[in-house]
Amino acid sequence: MLKLEDLFMRKRLVFRVDDIGYTPAYDMGVFKVFEAGIGSSADVMFDSPDAVEALKRLKDMPWLSVGWHRHLWESPVLPKEEVPSMVDEEGRFKWRHRHPELMDEVTYSDAYREFDAEMKLCMDVLGRYPDYATARPVKNDLEQAFKDILDKYGIVYGYFTSAPGHHMHAKADRQYEDLHIYSVNIQPEHGFKLKYFDEYDPLSVMVSPVWTEQEEIYFYGWHPGYCDDHIMKESSCNLHRCKEHEACMSDAYREWIISNQIELISMKDAIYGTNDFQEHLKEINSPLYFGTLQE
Repeated sequence: MLKLEDLFMRKRLVFRVDDIGYTPAYDMGVFKVFEAGIGSSADVMFDSPDAVEALKRLKDMPWLSVGWHRHLWESPVLPKEEVPSMVDEEGRFKWRHRHPELMDEVTYSDAYREFDAEMKLCMDVLGRYPDYATARPVKNDLEQAFKDILDKYGIVYGYFTSAPGHHMHAKADRQYEDLHIYSVNIQPEHGFKLKYFDEYDPLSVMVSPVWTEQEEIYFYGWHPGYCDDHIMKESSCNLHRCKEHEACMSDAYREWIISNQIELISMKDAIYGTNDFQEHLKEINSPLYFGTLQE
């Protein structure tokens, strides 16, 4: 006898929005993605210029999960005198985008104090701690301090595995293997180089996931905001952000979600089995609500 699951393949997808707090201009774009019911998870850089304002807005969007996007590109929350091993003469993180090897010079105590301060900032403004974070497989004092803070505040990490073809390797910790959460590679072949900008086609990647098992949950992390002078100076992923914004807000992407009956969920939904994001889509009568797609 044919079973229901043989007739219908569940297709759960987390649309994670990265680098939140980077700049006011960038955030202006990404909050449009949240308001459109596309973005389901918000990855915040707590050390960035617009982080506090972004957290204030996220407080009014409880259906989104919040992640700790720990790039450490900008400046510490603490005064530079309190974390001397982390900063340069200007008081910014000394590695910025180009020299991650300098993270090896950070003392455990400086890193622990800074990460603790970032979480206190998050609680003060957002009213809760992040739902999840990504811990890197690097052995140094900074990474150890980060994991210790994650454990202190009960923030989940080690919850996903890289999908085939990903440019980075990750394997879920044993306690999270049964969640079957897979990270989709979005890194373009040539990286984010402007000389290849015309070839950059984020929409083709956004519509690329193919589900083969009921339990699979895919996610990808995009940067669908606006660009400004600060981002142009600091990041190789600059104008690409505008293309990503255009792609995910397009009719073509919405049609892919609807015609393929994609169930958009948040990372919190994926980890804890909640249904917050779909309940939000239902409440706002979004055409992307999964219940509508099944009718």
